[in-house]
Amino acid sequence: MKFLQPLLLACLCSQAFAADGLTALKYNNPGLVVDLGVGLWAWPLPMDFDGDGDLDLVVNCPDKPYNGTYFFENASGDTAKNKMPVFKPARRISSGKQNVQVSYVDGRPVVLSPGREYPDFLKTGLEHEKKLPVDAKVHPNKIRADMWRMVDYDGDGNQDLIVGVGDWTEYGWDNAYNENGRWMNGPIRGYVYVLRNTGTKDKPAYDKPKKLMATDRPVETFGWPSPNMADFDGDGDLDLLCGEFLDGFTYFQNTGTRTLPKYALGVRLKADTGRYLTMDLEMITPTAIDWDKDGDLDLICGDEDGRVAFIENTGKFENKAPVYAEPRYFQQEADQVKFGALATPVGFDWDGDGDMDIICGNTAGYVGFIENLSGKGVEQPKWAAPVRLEAEGKVIRPMAGPNGSIQGPCEAKWGYTTQTVADWDGDGLPDLMLNSILGKVVWYKNIGTRSKPKLAAAQPVEVEWDGPQPTLAYGWLRPEGKALLTQWRTTPVAVDWNKDGLTDLVMLDQEGYLAFFERAKQKGKLVLKHPQRVLCAASDAKAPGLIDKALEHMKVKTPVAMKPGEPLRLNAGLAGKSGRRKICIMDWDQDGKIDILLNSANANFLRQTSSSDGKWFFADMGLLIDTNIEGHDVSPTTVDFNADGLPDFVGGAEDGHLYYLKNPKAK
Repeated sequence: MKFLQPLLLACLCSQAFAADGLTALKYNNPGLVVDLGVGLWAWPLPMDFDGDGDLDLVVNCPDKPYNGTYFFENASGDTAKNKMPVFKPARRISSGKQNVQVSYVDGRPVVLSPGREYPDFLKTGLEHEKKLPVDAKVHPNKIRADMWRMVDYDGDGNQDLIVGVGDWTEYGWDNAYNENGRWMNGPIRGYVYVLRNTGTKDKPAYDKPKKLMATDRPVETFGWPSPNMADFDGDGDLDLLCGEFLDGFTYFQNTGTRTLPKYALGVRLKADTGRYLTMDLEMITPTAIDWDKDGDLDLICGDEDGRVAFIENTGKFENKAPVYAEPRYFQQEADQVKFGALATPVGFDWDGDGDMDIICGNTAGYVGFIENLSGKGVEQPKWAAPVRLEAEGKVIRPMAGPNGSIQGPCEAKWGYTTQTVADWDGDGLPDLMLNSILGKVVWYKNIGTRSKPKLAAAQPVEVEWDGPQPTLAYGWLRPEGKALLTQWRTTPVAVDWNKDGLTDLVMLDQEGYLAFFERAKQKGKLVLKHPQRVLCAASDAKAPGLIDKALEHMKVKTPVAMKPGEPLRLNAGLAGKSGRRKICIMDWDQDGKIDILLNSANANFLRQTSSSDGKWFFADMGLLIDTNIEGHDVSPTTVDFNADGLPDFVGGAEDGHLYYLKNPKAK
């Protein structure tokens, strides 16, 4: 009976979407194995959840719309014999929360969030909490990470609390580079506190929080510490191992005793390859546990995109710190189609076999090919596992690096790819057009065939500017020659807008206006002309300005123009608040005029009402459907899986899943 509630919750969740007409795409591919994943932010809680004697994975996920705490059953048996079991699909056991961590007390899992314990976790997940007898505010400044664990810190038999916090006071948030690309604000500060239990086991009473010290200075990481206190070196005392907001791990050896801990300066953990131990993405959440039951402490670690990795302790040491194998990401039986987080799908027949596939970007910066295996005319297709696209033999993955994100160096490993597919160079083969966290719009020429695409290295999209290229009003990046540098994380739509047989570009310009970059032939060569602000609000538009609502989660307070007759300004925000608009262009209502779908709670339908004097006019008709799947952006595209000639909607959500809606014109 234990799983009745989780299964009921999972069914209710899927039925709620289905009742509204919006459904998650399923792989529909029995036997397929894919990366195990929840939505944005994975907080793994490894434990024997079902009481059958082997270790399972429970993963907490606080995002939207996939919020929940999920049980992935290990049906393969003892992890001592099989370190990498293929897990069953997720079963939702409760809601999800921020900053959830697991500790192990006398061999049993204890789950905490800031100032809270969940004593019935094995039955009800995070639904029933008990307040700990302590002030939950441990650190004086505003924090983002607030990670609580229970451990007998000083060996007196009582369970103490350790708390990792991430302080952003010095970092601020964005737009703090000088003209040379140097970050002028401070770092994210990650500290670890101990709250000693001065009471008893049954009636704990916690002392005031005290920062842990490494020699003469506080223990510190680059934010997001996720502290693990355990005997990593086998000398009988408790050492400290932390994650960070980026991708690495820091180890603080206890050079004192079990009852009088004293910590050495932190050292970066190494992998057995000789490189520093790093995860594929950011906001990592390691939990120390002897997963393979060989007597040393491995790490089970979550990534920002919802995946979870096994990091095996090799039993070796370097610089007195444990050495680990490279992370291996767990697998599960395929269920819902997923590609990382903040998925940006584009419906297109990539392999030329007559059915519609999906090309998809994500936060990590990858671009994936998700192949439709069913053929034309199947409304719920069978899908292959995503395959990362390559260009010139290398996986496509633009990343910010130390200074490519306007929001600072903490975003070094994000890429935020968003793309369209079109024949950009007129050779009859579909190419890839891509924007990213960098705002540098590039294209990848298809040098393969229609059935076997092969991409060349990225080339900049160049514009024949009328004078100097406009520059962004923020940041340090400046245009390089004719190469287009515009707002970040916004879709470059390659489309024959004016129906002259040439592929144009429609996207946000440097000030957030939706601009038309017309394609032309000059002296036998294709060129892209200076952008025009000729996409305007209809003079008779009576629909509410829902574009403003779509920007509320970004806290954009500057007005967005949807005034009659004026050019569409889809984002007037600056720096980190700029860009972020995901756009799909097609004839949604089948009236012969090109329309726009724009990211919002699902997508806003901007219906083209008329065109005249070289301008096109649009009325905001509001949401496609009254269902909110938005955390960050929902990235819209259209598909025609059932081959009825009507464009249907697919939205890539924050959780990395894809949500399908039939066109209301379909019978």
